[in-house]
Amino acid sequence: MSQRFAAPTLGLTALAFLLPAASIAQNTQIRPHSMYEPPAAAAAVSLAASTKDVPADELTTGEKTSFEKTARYQEVIDLARLYEKRSKYIKVITFGTTPEGRPMTAIIVSKDKAFTPEAAHKTDKAVVLIQSGIHSGEIEGKDTALMLIRDMAVTNHPKQAAWLDKTIFVIIPLFEIDGHEDRSPFNRAQQQGPDITGTRPQEQQLNLNRDYIKADAPEMRAFLKLYNDWLPDFMFDNHVTDGADFQYDVTWDMTQHEDIGPGSRAWVNSRFVPELNKRMEADGHLVAPYGGLRGDFPGTGGAGLANGNAPGARAAAAGAPGAGGGDDRAARSARPSGNGQRDFNVEVFSPRYSHYWSGARNRPCLLVETHSLKTAKTRAWANYDIMVHSIDIVAEDPQALRKAVRDSDAADAAMAGHKDLQMFLGGKTADSSHPIVYHSLKRASEISPITGKPVMHFTAEKDDITVNMHDGVDTTAAAPVPTGFLIPLAWKSIADELALQGVVMERTTKDLGDQTFDTWRFTSAKKQSTPFEGRTFTDYTLQPVSERVHMPAGSYYVPMNQPRARIIMAMLHPAAPDALVRWGFMDAIFEGFGRIGAGEYLSVPIATKMAADHPELWTEFDVKVKADPAFADDADARLRWWMSRSNYQPSAANKYPIAEVWTKNW
Repeated sequence: MSQRFAAPTLGLTALAFLLPAASIAQNTQIRPHSMYEPPAAAAAVSLAASTKDVPADELTTGEKTSFEKTARYQEVIDLARLYEKRSKYIKVITFGTTPEGRPMTAIIVSKDKAFTPEAAHKTDKAVVLIQSGIHSGEIEGKDTALMLIRDMAVTNHPKQAAWLDKTIFVIIPLFEIDGHEDRSPFNRAQQQGPDITGTRPQEQQLNLNRDYIKADAPEMRAFLKLYNDWLPDFMFDNHVTDGADFQYDVTWDMTQHEDIGPGSRAWVNSRFVPELNKRMEADGHLVAPYGGLRGDFPGTGGAGLANGNAPGARAAAAGAPGAGGGDDRAARSARPSGNGQRDFNVEVFSPRYSHYWSGARNRPCLLVETHSLKTAKTRAWANYDIMVHSIDIVAEDPQALRKAVRDSDAADAAMAGHKDLQMFLGGKTADSSHPIVYHSLKRASEISPITGKPVMHFTAEKDDITVNMHDGVDTTAAAPVPTGFLIPLAWKSIADELALQGVVMERTTKDLGDQTFDTWRFTSAKKQSTPFEGRTFTDYTLQPVSERVHMPAGSYYVPMNQPRARIIMAMLHPAAPDALVRWGFMDAIFEGFGRIGAGEYLSVPIATKMAADHPELWTEFDVKVKADPAFADDADARLRWWMSRSNYQPSAANKYPIAEVWTKNW
């Protein structure tokens, strides 16, 4: 246990204000947590078994110090090279360079010595990717990943060694390297060890776990290349969460609704999740979905208690960039509290985050969230075991997972060109619920000499309460998948972003002229007042339109009958919560420069003359007015209808430059 949390808690009264500050500092402390640890954590049987009889030079610093300390990045490189030296099944590779010039290291573990993506794919074995330290202060996954490598291929533990008969591993023990080396005892002061840790963002102050779509960070661009080359069937992203204390020692999340393809969804729900929970509980773990407790609880003043990056009350007030987006995960699940109602809401994310991004690639990803208020050793035990049991499930029938992934890719590709089929783009925590017993901890309060008011804290006394579990997803955005998208040559930067994701594209060999395509106009565009992840997010209202769009030779055609259809929709469809246009990749289109016929006094006469010259258009217009009340009441929409059919070129301001293609005619 970290020394800074070892002091006992004494009740404080108003008399505390009469004590000298030094006396208060030495003798009292309002506990930041309950000191509750699961009973099985003391023995941590799996950690002990992994460490037993291992030579000292093969142990991580975490193992040597009961996880109260974590070593610098050089230990990762040194241990990886040592393991490589002692096992013919291990290969250390460098796959990128950080902004501060450090090499990014991955470790390949393969019994076939399939140390390249091409060799690995020829084996037809499942590929598992383990990623730790994307937030470098949340660091136990670094040690546990190295322990698994040692178990599999150096000390040859029977269970772990057997994995290599059916699986190949790509392991990134530490993703966010520069921040890891920016060490301080103050980076994660609220966390129960290690005593010195790294930072949350990388050195350009970007949060890598918000960067999977926009890929601004050099580290993320290197990762995407690695991922696209290896194309793993399953992925881990190891984290440590903050927020309300509870009995659970590990929480998790995965895409398991419409946010992942049907084959993968079925595998996750019918095979993986039931087995994972059952096996973890058999080993003494208490496991829950990653989410937030909301409602009225004694001692909280009615404020919600979130298992997320911030307490629920702050999260709800913080706001969120984009549709369903936001830096604070709890914001996406905030629900009204009051009237004694208690809810547990499973988070809903978007593809800027690791596990939803992987889900948009149809590859299941387990987001692992141990808890900062449990000891570092407890966190390591939980992190190690949840990876072991997950890999067991995959390795028992890897071809079932591989088939599920391939089926999902095929199903997504088959949606192209079908206007009657809708692909999920975004969602929110479901309104529907079912009762569960939530394993919380009781709360108490003490007078703080700092605030002069009661401050709530958790006790080690169990508080098993019945709550309404909201673990479904209500769709907030969906759209049919076009046959393809066209990106004008001038917007090559957008094609470059798709290329980072491994998207297949074609180049047009001739000028397509000014054809009419389906696209969108934006209204009510509003930039956020403060930057978010190095960009200023844009919200807007979408207006579907059919307009003439010039596509010169060399423009980019993105066919949608490809396995990456879901990630393409997440990036290019402007209704998606993490669409590139929201992230600021096309901000110039929101600048108005005026146009011919911009005012009604100019454009209405044009439309009136068109109606007189083209009675067939008037008939079509009249039918739409009578059939569509919303259109009939929208003067701007009525005028746009006529202007889009005129020979006058509307301004590019507020016009989406990318077009949908439903029939490819070139």
